[in-house]
Amino acid sequence: MEQILLFALLKSSLYALVALGFTLIFSVGGILNLAHGAMLMAGGYFALIAFQFLGVPLELAIMLAIAASALLAAALYWCIVRHIQYSGVLTLVVTLSFALALQIGAVIAFGVNARSLEPVIGGISLIANVSVENVRIAAFASSWLALLLFWLLVERTKLGKAIRAISMSQKGAALAGIRIERTYLWTWAISGALAGLAGIFFAYPGGISPTMWIDPLIISFAIVILGGIGSLSGSIIAAYLIGFVETFTFYAPQLKVPLGAAWVGVPSLLITILILIFRPRGLLGKPVE
Repeated sequence: MEQILLFALLKSSLYALVALGFTLIFSVGGILNLAHGAMLMAGGYFALIAFQFLGVPLELAIMLAIAASALLAAALYWCIVRHIQYSGVLTLVVTLSFALALQIGAVIAFGVNARSLEPVIGGISLIANVSVENVRIAAFASSWLALLLFWLLVERTKLGKAIRAISMSQKGAALAGIRIERTYLWTWAISGALAGLAGIFFAYPGGISPTMWIDPLIISFAIVILGGIGSLSGSIIAAYLIGFVETFTFYAPQLKVPLGAAWVGVPSLLITILILIFRPRGLLGKPVE
């Protein structure tokens, strides 16, 4: 049981990191960014390019990958999305097309097979008599550090005040002198940086592949729906709920329950459907009008 609880905690923290950037863009701009998972994939490939092809030290390669993912997301918004952001359907089509274009580019440049990236930290540690890879512990610590820094940004900075103001009322924020487009640009950059960081840890143990963005995007959708669309705190709670449910489902045979790896996504899907039926606003979302 200790192993299940520990692995659920570690997995959930990474899910929270993935979903936070996705929720941020929607809460501020009302945009469902279907390219969010592709930013995660791009972060993995940026780190791979810097480390294996350019010979940059791994720690620096990771920082460069996070910065490059932030710039890529900001460029997507500034060059394309800001011109169409008030058309929900068109934005969905464009961001999904951008994700598919990145996938095709990755296939052309690196092939269809997964590429491995050296762990940011090697070795194994013993926690509560459970052997845990240090890279998982690093993912947990990095996730919570990112969440803490994000909270400080939102609560203690001028940009954070602008983000909160726009999420409440775009017209009111504009009347208060807040530069809407510049704030949107910053939210996309922050979202891209969070996705890039998540991409580094999603590379273990499966590697970096052109299709690695699909599962994180689906997970982000489920978390956002469960937590409440636009609710950052709701997304974090939902990330842990889904992470725990999936982990318990995976290890269910150890608990004499007839589930297992093939059933991992089913309980989360059922929870999401029930939420949509009985509480459409999600756990902490605003009431649906």
